[in-house]
Amino acid sequence: MIAPPANLDLAINNESIALIEEHIRHLLQAMNFSEAKVSCACRAGKNEVDKPYLHVAIDARASGRLLIGVRGSHLNAFQHIVRATLRRHLDQPIRIVVDINGYVAARERTLLHLAEAAARQAGRTGQAVTLPPMIASERHTVHTILSSRQDINTSSLGQEPNRRVVVSPIFI
Repeated sequence: MIAPPANLDLAINNESIALIEEHIRHLLQAMNFSEAKVSCACRAGKNEVDKPYLHVAIDARASGRLLIGVRGSHLNAFQHIVRATLRRHLDQPIRIVVDINGYVAARERTLLHLAEAAARQAGRTGQAVTLPPMIASERHTVHTILSSRQDINTSSLGQEPNRRVVVSPIFI
């Protein structure tokens, strides 16, 4: 068993990180992505609510597009496999984020712009704005981005895989 420290605010030790990287390398090799480079690091949450998490960065160069898939569909499936595999070896639950070729950071920037544009439109028109369908983590990102705004309310609507964020103005 890979044992992270009792307090998840602390970094996972280097030995555990090396084992995790090795597990992921073996998985990538089994998928014929042996040229991909893997690095792991503990990261702090993005705000007071988010807990620290394990960030798995994979540099897959040109083959990264195949690993990412359309709108991150392959990345989400790969992340699910990595989480399921690693959680069997961890004593405690820990959030794991897999990023291939910086896709997650780029997608978060896109979501930030999309959320801000929807908030401006809702405020300007006085009507709710429904965003395109998103996976749960993307919806969470949009809710978090807009949570500090007093003039906007967000909610999720619909059933998976067509669940969407609705950005509504608040009239005071």
